Amino acid sequence: MLPFLRSRTLSQPLSRVCCGVLSALMLLAPAVEAAPKSKTSRTSKAKAKTPPAAPATQPAPSTPEPAPAAESKPAEPKPVEEPHRAALESKPVAEPKPATASKPAAASRATPAARAAPASTPAVPGKLRVGLGGDLFLEGSRMTGEQSINTSRIDESFDYSSLGFLSATAWLNTSVPTVSERLRVGAGLRIFGNYGAGGGRQFGFGLLNEVFVNGEYGLPVADKMEVVFGARAGLSFLVPNREFAAEIRRLQEQGVSVWNVPRVGWLLGPSVGARRRMSDRIWLRADLLGQAEQQYLFATSQEISGLRYTKTWSTLALRLGLTLGAEFAL
Repeated sequence: MLPFLRSRTLSQPLSRVCCGVLSALMLLAPAVEAAPKSKTSRTSKAKAKTPPAAPATQPAPSTPEPAPAAESKPAEPKPVEEPHRAALESKPVAEPKPATASKPAAASRATPAARAAPASTPAVPGKLRVGLGGDLFLEGSRMTGEQSINTSRIDESFDYSSLGFLSATAWLNTSVPTVSERLRVGAGLRIFGNYGAGGGRQFGFGLLNEVFVNGEYGLPVADKMEVVFGARAGLSFLVPNREFAAEIRRLQEQGVSVWNVPRVGWLLGPSVGARRRMSDRIWLRADLLGQAEQQYLFATSQEISGLRYTKTWSTLALRLGLTLGAEFAL
């Protein structure tokens, strides 16, 4: 075969191959260009869908910032944001805590119960009490006295019993919880009135009164009853009257330095009794009292007109009495 014919036959298949390649490239070019565009459109669509979910995760801002990709859909975040705001705004409504409010109520309910507990025990020994009573007493006494002028001595002593048998007593006492709830201490006043000697030797001394301090210990023996052991000590005051006042005036007329002033003495005695609680504020009691009391009437010694004059008088009374009275809680 001739050479130019051989080259012509080879060039025809090559030209066909080149045309096929070019046509394939022309078909693939639009597909390649369309592939990136689809990816970008998908990402843009994903970006456009993400902003509506952002308000659900973040706290609801007062003015949410719109995303650039979401400009085409401004109405989409509103339905999501409004329920979220409503949920957030509804939280302050639920802030009142009934549990905390119920605690004061429980405390207020518990306080009356705590206050009612002492009321269940009406016999409270720590209360301040005032008492009033009448006394029946018997007395065996002696007035010891003498008068001397220089070496001359006159015995003026005599035994006597009390002209009266009644007296009145008032007292005030309270408990001593630091020592014992059953121990009570206080003070009192006893009034004898016009006190005088009876029997074979009538002699009026005057108005006799006593002030004293006392202590007592109550020992329960029954539901509302207790035995009371006590003691008292104090001072007695005698205001001169009747025969004793007349003797003072006689001595003053003779130049003896004596004064018409109350005479002072001392008293001491134990007691035992019973006390019964009648109510929360009232107690009745009865006490048996033994008491010794000494009263100083005269104790003078002086020189009158060259003579040594001495006069001493004192009384010693032993009394046994029964006191019936009542106590009232203040």
